[in-house]
Amino acid sequence: MTQYLQSYDKNRQRIGVLVDAYDITRTRRINADYSLTFSVPMTSADYREKLPLKGHVMDERGQYYVINSRQRTRDGRKLTAQISCSHVMFKLADYKFPYASYIDEAYGIHITQLTALIQSVTGGRFVFSVDDTFDLVDVKDFGRGNCLEALNYVINAFGAEVDPDNFTLHLRKRTGNASAALQYRVGKNIVSSTLTDSGESLCTRLFAEMKDSRTWIGQPASILTAEERARLEAIPGAIVNGVLQVNYLVSPYASVWTSDSVPFYDDVLSEQDVTDPLKLLEAARKRLAERDVPALEVSVSAADLFKLDKTEPAPGLGDTVTLIDPDMELSGITARITELTEYPYARDQHSQVTVANVMRRDYAQIIADLEAGRRAVESVFSGGRIRAEAFEEFARLAVNEVNASKTQVKYDTRGIVLQSTADADDLVLLTSNGIVISTDGGATARTAITANGIAAEQVIGQFGNFVSMLIGSGNNVTQINTNGIAAGHSDFNSAPFRVDMQGNVTANRLTANSANIFSSNFTNGAITGSSINVGNGVFTVDSSGNMRATSGEFSGFISASSITGTNISGGTITGAAIQTATSTRKIVLNADGLRSFDGSGTRRISIDTNDGFGTQELRFYGATGGKSGVVSGSDGRLNVAASSGLLVLAGPTVVLGGEANVEDFPITHTVAVGSGVSAFDFNGVPVANFTALDALAGDVSTLSAALSNKADRSIAATNITFDPSTRNLKMFSATGAQLAIVNIPA
Repeated sequence: MTQYLQSYDKNRQRIGVLVDAYDITRTRRINADYSLTFSVPMTSADYREKLPLKGHVMDERGQYYVINSRQRTRDGRKLTAQISCSHVMFKLADYKFPYASYIDEAYGIHITQLTALIQSVTGGRFVFSVDDTFDLVDVKDFGRGNCLEALNYVINAFGAEVDPDNFTLHLRKRTGNASAALQYRVGKNIVSSTLTDSGESLCTRLFAEMKDSRTWIGQPASILTAEERARLEAIPGAIVNGVLQVNYLVSPYASVWTSDSVPFYDDVLSEQDVTDPLKLLEAARKRLAERDVPALEVSVSAADLFKLDKTEPAPGLGDTVTLIDPDMELSGITARITELTEYPYARDQHSQVTVANVMRRDYAQIIADLEAGRRAVESVFSGGRIRAEAFEEFARLAVNEVNASKTQVKYDTRGIVLQSTADADDLVLLTSNGIVISTDGGATARTAITANGIAAEQVIGQFGNFVSMLIGSGNNVTQINTNGIAAGHSDFNSAPFRVDMQGNVTANRLTANSANIFSSNFTNGAITGSSINVGNGVFTVDSSGNMRATSGEFSGFISASSITGTNISGGTITGAAIQTATSTRKIVLNADGLRSFDGSGTRRISIDTNDGFGTQELRFYGATGGKSGVVSGSDGRLNVAASSGLLVLAGPTVVLGGEANVEDFPITHTVAVGSGVSAFDFNGVPVANFTALDALAGDVSTLSAALSNKADRSIAATNITFDPSTRNLKMFSATGAQLAIVNIPA
């Protein structure tokens, strides 16, 4: 830190050090004041040689200030000069913003587009550094006045704060340190303090409107945050069917400040440069957040401990600090330093700090907007009286200014003429009969506004409040009136297209690229579209005709090429074919009957619907596909047959002709064996309840015993022959063996 102020000439060439300067005071306020004042003896070399008007001084921070005024004071024999300086940033007021760079109206402008214009006007002497990201804004009437006014417009439009570093101007959303370690605590560094809280500007319900008195009424409630929507839903009629019906926001602290006499503290925000409802909502949120709590301002005179102890934090403009003084009802309150008065070269003087939760925004506006007027008016007055010659000169210049082309305003016999500086034929005539807009120097009117109405080739823009509007004639008209909007008939109720004030739409045909239908009834006609989605996927139909539903109930006829499902329940299912799978292993039911296929695709069982021979058959097939056997039925007969090989009846007990639980025909208990049966194999199988077979078994046993006592057929004679020639008698067995021979004499 330098020990003394340093002086420079108007070109910032160093002159010397101000060793005699005292009472050096620097005052800064966010987006407003930035000044330096000090006193010097008039008898000193500092005053005589180092402080020229429009010269510069530099403080310990390296910032330059312009010497604007020198006030001399005599106190006896003591002669003193008080020097007032402003930061070089305010030199922007000396640059007139050219008409060529003026912006009448533009949409979606970035902050750097405007700062680049200001920088260009200053010839690059001032440089802007945009250190944060700002949203795009709509601009209207930018560049009217000087560059300081233009900077003030940028600050207000984008909600920025300026932190000047000589000719480099930093634009941020918030200057200072939001987490500063500085505390103002009684008993430590607070010398004196003053606390003021004010509810004069308190607002708990903020109405908002934008250009042409439009609002966000009619917008979906989804544009609100969940908390904002909850507070409005508590008010009857504020939100209807998810649509906003009011143009206000309610503060979260409304219940704290409400009373029997005042339910809400109302205020109105009018943003005439805004055309987007969402941007209006954003501006309303910001304004309500500033106004829904009482304004708090604390003035603190605090010991500058950092001047003695370098480890102590120094206050910075915009820093968020903590205030602790319980006796003053300051119990850990945090707020920003919005104004800072410093004595940088005096150890015995303490900083004066203003800490507030709101900023005074009017001061910067006054500086910017009234700077040019102040310079013009201050020369008219002298000692509180009007100087006639100065006033006449001022009036003459004012008339010349009005008539000058840069104002576009002229006066002639026709009235007031607003004439374009680019093309003199483009003008607007303001007469006692009306307003005429012409592009041929006033010879003819392209547009005229008189007491009889408006005559124009076309009307572009937004309309305000009208009783009715009619376009066309006869029944070929479009009309807007108190009934609503209608087209196609002079009678609103007969128009093929009409929209009434309740939002009901009647149309012969509607084509919409996109639509949200919350409730509907369809009568006749067809629904044609890309897809249908009901219940967030509960029932859908895609553009390919695929329908999906979590469940369904149908009556009547359903036609489909294929049906896929886990379970099918119903009274009657009629169709071409039913199969358990598309692979080889399956069961198929179709018009030919029911068939079962094994894993190799071979038919193994079938029930055919063929009525051949008057029977219906259950057929069985082997692994190679050959028929194994059938079970068939005809009138009075059930047939079980093997095609070839064996017919096997097996089980722990096999009953033939036994009792059966049959209701509609009697059981005869008769078992017949057909003539074609060659054998029965009962080997190792006991047969029960068969008396005839049991008797036969006894007879066979008796016969076997009798036969066991008989000679074998191979030794028993069964045939005797006599040979007359030899007179031999021969005896043979049943097997043909000769048993004996006897010769019989003649």
